[in-house]
Amino acid sequence: MMGTAHPEIDLDGEKAAECALFHVPELLARKSGSELERFNARVDALGGRATLDLRASIEVCSDPAMLWALHAELAGRGIPPILRGPRPWHLGTQGRLIEFAADLVWIAVTDPGHRARHALARGILRTKWGSDDWWRLVLRQFGRSGDVRALVLALGLSDNQRQHLRALQTATRTRLFEKLHGDSFGRLVDCIETALRDRPDKSGRTDPRTTATRRAQLWRVHRLLGAGAADTARTWAALSGEVLTRQQAHKQLVATAAVALPFERGSLDAPA
Repeated sequence: MMGTAHPEIDLDGEKAAECALFHVPELLARKSGSELERFNARVDALGGRATLDLRASIEVCSDPAMLWALHAELAGRGIPPILRGPRPWHLGTQGRLIEFAADLVWIAVTDPGHRARHALARGILRTKWGSDDWWRLVLRQFGRSGDVRALVLALGLSDNQRQHLRALQTATRTRLFEKLHGDSFGRLVDCIETALRDRPDKSGRTDPRTTATRRAQLWRVHRLLGAGAADTARTWAALSGEVLTRQQAHKQLVATAAVALPFERGSLDAPA
């Protein structure tokens, strides 16, 4: 669904049960026996997996309860929701509920003093996230508000507070997010690779495709964070395990910008 606007949430509280929409404690209660054992084993194993691997699992995850576990693990590693990869559209409204909850966790962790505009939203932010009571409030808010704009209004979020969120992105951030994922991201890698081949590494020690992919990934972190080289380097280390100094990150970002910024503006096409 790249290149399209995020679908609205057309659900109210009374219709949640009819649409088979469940919060995570309810999803877990539906698991039992060997299925629950396998699920718990997979969750226990998340802590040993690489962060980029977890990020890649978000898009293809088929179990909403596991999607929540992935988001919780990535939140614990300090990865903002906007950097957790393409959204799992195939999970429909149930998936959007989980991703809305992931945004709420990020707000609670990074801005604990925030006061929501509406009483229900304030109750969510005052309740321990992940608890049964918290989930009941989250499901009620999700169903009551109707769409992203209403959810943002209920929470009283500024555009700046939405910058690192996922389900509650601004329209501008949504367009940039989509430009830097999926087929569009692949075209950006192609453009960077072409530029590298036009000025090849004389040592022959680097592969242009590998370098282009890495630079495009670093650029994506930089642009979606909306941060400078130092913060980009710190977050890149958390994602990939690769440590860059601020100067190293700055040098690579400057080199990539000559290709990436025209690409984002749509004035540069990938080679045929």
